[in-house]
Amino acid sequence: MGGVIQGVARTDPAVEGVRAQDTLFRINRDVRFAHDKSPYKATFSAAISPGGRHSTLPIYYLQLGADESLAAGGVYQPQPADLRIIRDYIQRYPGRADALLAHEGLAESFGGLNWDSLLKRFPQGYGEGSELLKFRSFTVSAAIDLAADPAADLTDAGDLSAFVVRKCADMQPLHAWLREALAYRKP
Repeated sequence: MGGVIQGVARTDPAVEGVRAQDTLFRINRDVRFAHDKSPYKATFSAAISPGGRHSTLPIYYLQLGADESLAAGGVYQPQPADLRIIRDYIQRYPGRADALLAHEGLAESFGGLNWDSLLKRFPQGYGEGSELLKFRSFTVSAAIDLAADPAADLTDAGDLSAFVVRKCADMQPLHAWLREALAYRKP
């Protein structure tokens, strides 16, 4: 995991110095007195962010499992105060929001932003504007099909690390935009 963090830090210096143990999610639970001895989760997952896995800043998320693997990133269901700050930023700079929606790199690598948790109407207090105002989460994700993806010829851990680092580098425009938005304060 340390190699992945160092690789991501080359394109995103904000994650430099993040420790691997701060990024990993636990897979086991205390099963001493439980009838069900199955693991808490059947996948390996990590969230790389300047604040570790519990950060409210944009994260790079990696999940590897036997049945499902994916790379994702962004801010998933931000706290109401953070969501308000992001929406205020979108309303103030709608051109930047629309440019993010039309970003070719995000569309090519991830199919664009995830449209799964979208409001039907513009939120209360916000007039018509960018479609990004309707979003409740600002994320991208892509399934990693280790068997079918020719770019993922992953025979050892080094190839997997390089593949994950490339996916995280493709998320950089979203993370830069989100950090700029979260730093925004109304004039």
